[in-house]
Amino acid sequence: MDYWWLLLLTGIALVSMGLWVFLSPEDAYISLSVLFGVCILFVGVFELLFAFSAKRSLHTWGWTVASGIFDILVGCFILAYPGMTAAILPFVLGFWLLFRGFSAVGFALDMRRFGAIGWGWLLVIAILIIISGILVLAVPALGLIGLVIWTAVSFIFAGMFRIFLALHLRRIKEDLE
Repeated sequence: MDYWWLLLLTGIALVSMGLWVFLSPEDAYISLSVLFGVCILFVGVFELLFAFSAKRSLHTWGWTVASGIFDILVGCFILAYPGMTAAILPFVLGFWLLFRGFSAVGFALDMRRFGAIGWGWLLVIAILIIISGILVLAVPALGLIGLVIWTAVSFIFAGMFRIFLALHLRRIKEDLE
């Protein structure tokens, strides 16, 4: 839990990415697959660092490691095949969001076990991430703008979750000390 700030940094990165997508939607889709790959790779590396730093205190340590490895693999795939990824981006994004959403549910429930105040908000955001993933998968025909908007919203939700989780972990760390 000493490295709670790694989750804070990934949350800030995800929220920033979501805001950028909102502000420049035309440019966003063109570069979305590459930026998505870089961002997911970045999130995966920091999640692994967090997992190994909090190995003793995380009940979901294995899930956190698997989640980080999954993000690294998805990020590498996207960067290796950006043209193909742009064509299937709604599906890649939708499945990634579902995986992240279910992972977030696990983290929210961990926070409940730690007795964190406000863990329910983490659960609500996790559910919103899952809903975003389902919507991206269910309605890929919304077109490029729909994908860009849902991507922005989803990144902001995922980033907010990580920021709130980091702040909860910091409070728990302070309480334990």
